[in-house]
Parts: sequence; C-alpha cells; structure tokens
Amino acid sequence: MGPRRGKHGLTLLTTVRDGDVVLVTAAGEIDLASVGDFRAVLSDACGAGEKLVVDLSRVGYLSCAGLRALEETSRARPALSVVATGSLVLRAFAVSGIATTVPVRPRLREACAAAGVATR
Repeated sequence: MGPRRGKHGLTLLTTVRDGDVVLVTAAGEIDLASVGDFRAVLSDACGAGEKLVVDLSRVGYLSCAGLRALEETSRARPALSVVATGSLVLRAFAVSGIATTVPVRPRLREACAAAGVATR
C-alpha cells in the first residue's frame, strides 16, 4: 500500500506492521474537500488488519467531517487508536468529545499500546 496523494492536499500512507497492525499516516488537512479520501483509506484499512492506528501528527487541521470519519471507523474497528500532536487537531478532539471513545495519544508508541499493539 503506497502513498495516496489526494487532489485536495492530503497525503495518506497505509502500512502493515507485525501482520495485523495497520498504520494509516496522514499529512495535510482533513476537511470537507479531502474527507472522502480519508474515509476511503480508513475503510480499506479496517479490512487489512485487526488493529488500526491512525497517525495524525502531520495533520494541521481536522474538521468535524474528519472526526466523524474516525468515529465511524471506531465503530467498525474497536481496536483503534490515534496519534495527534497539533494544537488545532487536539482542540477538535477535546471540543467534540470523541477522545472519550477513541484513544488519542501524543506518540506512536503510546497509540500502539492503546490499540493493544506490542511495539519494539
């Protein structure tokens, strides 16, 4: 699964680790224009492994449409965890309340642990 560069400035990369851990890394902005690409990659990732980690550390903006996509994904894949570091992205999680159902961590190692993934 190679990088997917959407026409709306969002780059998505999906990798598989340890056979059942799917890591989706996003870079750019997740908004109404790019959420379709984000949702499609998350949907594909749900079928690729048992555990899903979404790295948003390179995302500068996350709209309510992006939050909704993550919430929908958490219902399909309960072993979901998110990495987020940007102030606007963290604020979106805090204001929406989604962080109560989807673990949000500041580092990949912690997000993997929250999803029940052993890291090296």
